Amino acid sequence: MTSKRSRGFAIVALALPFLLFGVIEGATRLLWTDGAMPLFIPSAAGNGAWLMPNPVVAARWFPGEASPPAPNPEFFRAQKSPNGFRVFVLGESSAQGFPYPRTGSFARLLDAALTDALPGRDVEVITLGIAATNSYAMLDVLPEVIAQHPDAVLYYGGHNEYVGALGAGASIRLSASPALTRFFVRLQHLRSVRALNRFVAQRRARGAAGAIDPAAASFMESVTSGKEVASDSPEYRVGVEQFEQNLERIVQSMVQAGAPLYVASTPSNVRDQPPFASAGNSAAREAYRAAQGALQAGDSVQARTAFVRARDLDVVRFRAPSVFDSVVRRVVQRAAAGVTYVPMVEAFAAQSVVGVPGRDLFLEHVHPNRDGVQLLARTFLQAMIETPPPGTTFEAARVRPMVEYERRVAVTPFDERIAAHRVAALGARWPFVPLDSQGDYRGRYIPTGFADSLAFLVAGGARPWEFAKLELARRLEAGGNAAQAIQEYLGLAGDQFIFAEPHTLAGAALFRARRFAEADSQFVQAMAIAPTADLAVARARIAGDRQDWPAALAMLDIAQKLDRSRADVLYQLSLAQSLTGNLAGAQQTARELQRQHPQFPALPQLLSVLGLPR
Repeated sequence: MTSKRSRGFAIVALALPFLLFGVIEGATRLLWTDGAMPLFIPSAAGNGAWLMPNPVVAARWFPGEASPPAPNPEFFRAQKSPNGFRVFVLGESSAQGFPYPRTGSFARLLDAALTDALPGRDVEVITLGIAATNSYAMLDVLPEVIAQHPDAVLYYGGHNEYVGALGAGASIRLSASPALTRFFVRLQHLRSVRALNRFVAQRRARGAAGAIDPAAASFMESVTSGKEVASDSPEYRVGVEQFEQNLERIVQSMVQAGAPLYVASTPSNVRDQPPFASAGNSAAREAYRAAQGALQAGDSVQARTAFVRARDLDVVRFRAPSVFDSVVRRVVQRAAAGVTYVPMVEAFAAQSVVGVPGRDLFLEHVHPNRDGVQLLARTFLQAMIETPPPGTTFEAARVRPMVEYERRVAVTPFDERIAAHRVAALGARWPFVPLDSQGDYRGRYIPTGFADSLAFLVAGGARPWEFAKLELARRLEAGGNAAQAIQEYLGLAGDQFIFAEPHTLAGAALFRARRFAEADSQFVQAMAIAPTADLAVARARIAGDRQDWPAALAMLDIAQKLDRSRADVLYQLSLAQSLTGNLAGAQQTARELQRQHPQFPALPQLLSVLGLPR
């Protein structure tokens, strides 16, 4: 009896902590109803028809941070279309499009190209790139990505395995064991754990301990520990181990889900980015000098080898070492069908001067310039065409040069100026310069002109990109620069495509510039979202300009139904009816105009033309 009682006490003692935790978790869920942190949330617009990435989802991997980095607000359908073709991009800041505004990501170019390659399909390419994250984050979000029924998932990451959140050389790091770190990440799905993190974040926000240097140029600078990670160190081996293990799990999950995965190697600037500012980089600097000497001597083979070696010896791990490329190929080779290696390192080498990527394709250490962004999109597209997802047939002949899609997504000089400010701020900080030589670019720069001032504010986070583009577009158009204004409007319309207003603004600017076909296209999209009489009248005028009176009549009829009290609509509808031979209809509409608006200035002439008494 005593033995049974002892066993009972032991069972209760073992179960009690779990029961207590369950009670706490349940209570937290009841009391903190908005504490869930899903990857996707409904958009504020569209009555639940559209989803977007949760702007605070990164709090899962940045415990205690009051303002973690956010994904781009990318909209996609809550219910995938029957003819839909949906692609998700997993990655870091390079996949997000940094330093460009979100229209500058390679996902936007790929979306445009796939739309041409898959006529009749509803193409959606959604980038989930988040700055300062790595494979832990990508593995964590994967189940929610798979639940959205992707036709393909693209993986472009590796540069942040050491310095990104939870990485082997980061300040936000909880364990040297990848397994324990993955366990911690899973705990972040518990409401009680997130409540504790929130409490810590609030406490840190009130004290200096959690304050982020206001001069910091990126979130990555704020979270890296500044620790040197030599290639023979335990931290280096942990970084390789976590990357391979996490990538292996991503591959396994995608294979089990039956969704194709395209995994790219990660190129970086090795020719024009010297080893970073660190006392431990003497070997890397020596290799870099040797590479420069070989390049000047015309020995491109030796130069390539030495440049890559200098990058791999760099103890400040802001660039993925060569071993990661081997990891990617090894994991893909071990995988079953459905996983494709994308030779991005090879593509960048092939398009670079003497086969060594530099500032011809990169803005700084890892973020591509516009030529590099186009190359990213083109290489992923080529891999998808060569190894298409099951049941998908691409019409490759319809694909245009990537520079055409660059024009289509409307990355403007204003957007490139924003990127230039971000790069300049980054270059003035560690690790690009020694800690004791850091500068505050944002604190000392003096903008030159209205557009530059707006770009500077956007780059520093002081002005929302959307508002700045709208403000600039209005200023440009008022100053007679309609072409540039239209590009700003089109960039907004392409980005905010679920809203009617950006399409309306773009259409109106195009109409004023007498680019009627393009204006009509924007008005069509606006009317599909929120039809108004003004939009219908504008479309009627465009139809009348090309003397398509039936189309004009149809639009005016819609306008009249949307707003039966507008005198101008009744007048134009009566004229259109008479021009299409419907005299009785024209007379009836004219009488209605006379009844509602007897003082309308053009009414007497209209009545006279139609043979009606005044």
